[in-house]
Order: sequence, then C-alpha cells, then structure tokens
Amino acid sequence: MEKYIPQEIEKKWQEIWRQEHRDGCKNEDARPPYYVLEMFPYPSGNLHMGHVRNYTIGDVMARYRRMKGFNVLHPMGYDAFGMPAENAAIKHNIPPAEWTYKNIENMTRQQRELGLSYDWDREVATCHKEYYKWTQWIFELFYKRGLAYRKEAKVNWCEHCNTVLANEQVIDGTCWRCDQPVVKKDLKQWFFKITDYADRLLDDLKLLPGWPERVKT
Repeated sequence: MEKYIPQEIEKKWQEIWRQEHRDGCKNEDARPPYYVLEMFPYPSGNLHMGHVRNYTIGDVMARYRRMKGFNVLHPMGYDAFGMPAENAAIKHNIPPAEWTYKNIENMTRQQRELGLSYDWDREVATCHKEYYKWTQWIFELFYKRGLAYRKEAKVNWCEHCNTVLANEQVIDGTCWRCDQPVVKKDLKQWFFKITDYADRLLDDLKLLPGWPERVKT
C-alpha cells in the first residue's frame, strides 16, 4: 500500500487546483448557482482550530454542491477594521496596517495549505479602499433617505479595551477578550431605522420555511 505523505500529495494537488482554477466561479454558467459563505476572520492573529472547524464545514458544503452540478460561488475575505486589529497592533507595537496585512498574508497561506476550495480571485478585505468605498456609499444613501440617525444610548463598554462590546462578548459581566469588568455607558452613536420595515420583515417570515421556529420567533 502506498504511503500517504500529506506534505507531498496535498501540496501537489493544491498547486494543480490553483493552476486550473478548479474552485473558480464563472459569472456566465449554465449550471444552477449556489452561494456558500462563512464569516470572514478578523486578521488580528493567526487561524486557530475554531476557524478550521468552521471553514471545513463550509468547504464540505461547497464541494458537495459542485459534485451535484452547481456553479458554486465560495469566496473568502477578511473583516479587517475594528478594535481587535488595533488592540493587537498596539500590543505588539506595530502599525495597524502593517500588522493587519501581514496577518492576512499568513491566514491566506494557512487556508491554501488546508486545501479549502475558495475562489481566490474574489478575495476581499474590508480595509481595502475598493471595498469600503461602497460601505461609505450605502451609508450616505441611508442618511440622505432618513434611514440613518444619531442618538445617545447605553452600550456595553470595556474600559481596558476602550471599545463597545456586543451582548455575546460579555461573559459573566466581563470582557471576552481581557476579562476586565464591563460597564453600561451612554454613548452617542449611529442607528438604522429598521423599524420602518418591521411589518415587511414580519410578513416575509413565511418565505423562510426552512428556518427554525425559535429563530423566527
């Protein structure tokens, strides 16, 4: 029986996949389209086993749909703005841009070595001007149409990280990252008027038959 040496076999086939654009998605394709997207990682460090678990599940989905005859769009990107990247850069005394782009380069290397079937021609990073110009554009559109407004409201605040935390990032009253106490703080911030669309959102729940009832509730 031939011995399996992953360092040789996997590297060989990954290079073939790359050269032949095996995981690319064409805009014009007769096959039915299918979209697979996992959450983008924060490039404030390296990938860990939690990332590998998450992206392997998505990769299985993408590969299965390709085998079933679908034209699968499976992109990857990096959620590169925000306090995690800035705090990590401060901790290592490296400019945020330098730290972030080095991490993006290394994360890309890690994912390629894992053999994940991404269409790398469609890679995005939220710190690229080509990306965030569109988030700025759509925010301005919301603002001009009266759907974005500012007001004061209470937030979860970590004094140590100097940032706002989502409810999910507060664990037993402490910050998920630094374990320091979290307090409620009044902060002027931006809101979107999603309540203007509450009835439409509610009515359209009937279009989501596969969603768990607890989620829809």
